[in-house]
Amino acid sequence: MIMLIRLFRVVLAACALLLPLSPGMARAAYPDRHVTIIIPFGPGGAVDIAARILAEYFQTKHNITLNIVCKGGGAGAPAMLDVAKARPDGYTYGFPALSTFSTTPQVKKTGYGIKDFQGVAQITNMWLSLAVNADSPIKDFKGLIEAAKADPGKVNYATHGALSSQRLFMSGILKAFPGVELPHVAYTSGHDVSTALLGRHVTSGFGVTTNQKPYVLSGDFRIIGVASPQRLPEFPDVPTFAEQLGPEYTFPSPHGLVAPKRVPHDRVIVMQNLLKAALEDPDVKAKFSKAGLSTDFMPADQFQQEMEKIWNTVGLLLKENKLN
Repeated sequence: MIMLIRLFRVVLAACALLLPLSPGMARAAYPDRHVTIIIPFGPGGAVDIAARILAEYFQTKHNITLNIVCKGGGAGAPAMLDVAKARPDGYTYGFPALSTFSTTPQVKKTGYGIKDFQGVAQITNMWLSLAVNADSPIKDFKGLIEAAKADPGKVNYATHGALSSQRLFMSGILKAFPGVELPHVAYTSGHDVSTALLGRHVTSGFGVTTNQKPYVLSGDFRIIGVASPQRLPEFPDVPTFAEQLGPEYTFPSPHGLVAPKRVPHDRVIVMQNLLKAALEDPDVKAKFSKAGLSTDFMPADQFQQEMEKIWNTVGLLLKENKLN
C-alpha cells in the first residue's frame, strides 16, 4: 500500500512538471511570428506607404514583423484570392480599397466574394483626385471634357486598374457627357499612374491625393478635381467634382485590413486593437499626415458593416453604368 501511494505521488509530480508544456500553456501570445499583409496594388502607392509606416511601428513598439507583399494586377483579384485561401490563423491579411475589393468579384469570376472575408479595421479613407501636367492647358474638369471633344480618342485618363474606384467614378461622370470619347488606360498602382503622367504618356491621371501630392508640391502636376464633399485643407485651391458637376459626385475610398472568414474572432480583435493603438500613436499620425494620409480607425464590427454597404453600393453602380 505504501509503495502504491509513493508511486501515485511520483506520477502526480511528473504530471505537474509536464503541465506547463501542454499546448494551451506553452503557446505564446498571438502574434508570435511575422504577419503577412497582402496589398492588391503595385509597390510605391498610397496603400504600400501606409502599410510600411504601420510595419515600422509594429516592429519598434511590439517586435512584430509585418511582411508587406504588393501584388498588383488582375484588378486586385489574384491578391485577394490569396487572402481568401490563406490559412485562417490570423497571420495573413489583405489591405484593399473597399470599392475595388467590392467591384472585381461582381464583374468577373474571382473565386471569392464578400462572404469569404471579415473586416478587421479601417485604417484610412483616401480621396480620389484627377491630375494633369502643370503646364497643361486643361485647368479643370470642364477643360478636360472640352479637350476630349476637340480631339476624340486622343485625350485620355489613367487609373490603377480596369476595375478601380477611379474608373468606376469616372464612368458615372461620363454618363453626363454622352458622345464624349475619353479612353481609359489601366496601370497596376497609383505610383505607376503618376509615373505615366509625369512621362506624358497619358493626358490625365486619376489617383488619390496621397500619390499625387508630392508631384503637386514639386510643380509637376495640377489637380483639377477631388471627390471629397468639400475642398481639402491641403488643397484649398482645388475644386471638388461636387462643385464642378453637382453634389452627387463624391466618392470616398475607405481602406483597411480584412481577414479570411474563418480567422478566430479573438485574433481579429487582437489585430484590431493593435491597429487602433498604432493609429493613435503621435509618430504614426505625423508620418501619415506627411504622406497625405488620414488616420481613420474603425473597429471590426463597424468596418464589416462598411464593407457590406460599399459592396451593395458598388453593385448598383455597376448595373447603372453597365460594367457588370
